[in-house]
Amino acid sequence: MDAMLEDERIRRQPWPPPISEEHAALRERIAEAYEALLSPEDPNSADLRRRVFENPKLSAQAARILEMMFEERELLEKHDMDWRLYQR
Repeated sequence: MDAMLEDERIRRQPWPPPISEEHAALRERIAEAYEALLSPEDPNSADLRRRVFENPKLSAQAARILEMMFEERELLEKHDMDWRLYQR
């Protein structure tokens, strides 16, 4: 239970600042790509998983987001940063 509470506390903290201009640009591309996945009618919709599985273009977009998240992880690790702080 304590671990779950700690995870939730960390999740609610503000995002740490980007470590470089390159990192800031990557974060922006990830955010823009994620916004493109959201339903324009209901951006808080819980049916994102279903929509991604049913639409090949959205599936490709989701895969690209994952690739960029791994790029971010590698960039942070290269600079001896804890990448988990940027994953929520």
